[in-house]
Amino acid sequence: MKEIIIVALGDSITNGAGIGDVTEEDTYRHHLQVDLPKMVEYKVKVINAGVNGDITTTAIPRLERDVLQYKPDYVTIMFGVNDAGYYRPATDSMADTPRVSAEDFKKNLESIIDSVKGVGAIPILVTPLPMNIFYAHKDFPAYLENGLNFLVEKYADIIRELSIEKALHLIDVNKVFVDDPDTEKLIPDGIHPNKCGHRFIADIFLSELIKFLGIERG
Repeated sequence: MKEIIIVALGDSITNGAGIGDVTEEDTYRHHLQVDLPKMVEYKVKVINAGVNGDITTTAIPRLERDVLQYKPDYVTIMFGVNDAGYYRPATDSMADTPRVSAEDFKKNLESIIDSVKGVGAIPILVTPLPMNIFYAHKDFPAYLENGLNFLVEKYADIIRELSIEKALHLIDVNKVFVDDPDTEKLIPDGIHPNKCGHRFIADIFLSELIKFLGIERG
């Protein structure tokens, strides 16, 4: 039986396990591993390439080790919240600029996409989760002046634009969360999904992956 290999590349939202009430079995990655084979006629292996606190700049040097060596069929690429953030984890403080500029964010994503394509894998772009009122730094002046998610939305738009420019699959998780105010309760610390949030994300992924694979739910 054919096996599809999916590598989930991203930050702590992709890694998930150990944050709040989330165990490995609660992550959206694990749900994909369990549920997708029930909808398709082949095996599915989902490999975790999520690193807590990661940004696109630091993801590039680890691509070979964490992604490319597995010769995946698909790679989901989910970044943006940390790249667009003013928070600096190394010093546990806020800065006056995002960790990665919008220009560099786009260039980094293009580099990741090219590397993924280079091993014959199909990149799937994923927009980042929005932050909410539970975020610890919601009162940072730039957020009070411009709105909590003004940069997250800008970076999500870059991802959407790239998906069009490069004719890539897009899973617009951001839009689903923004359009449904009830999803705030799925992100209890304002940035990381809880176990119900991971289940919700998994269902978004599943519905889109089925379309990409050209298979209807059975």
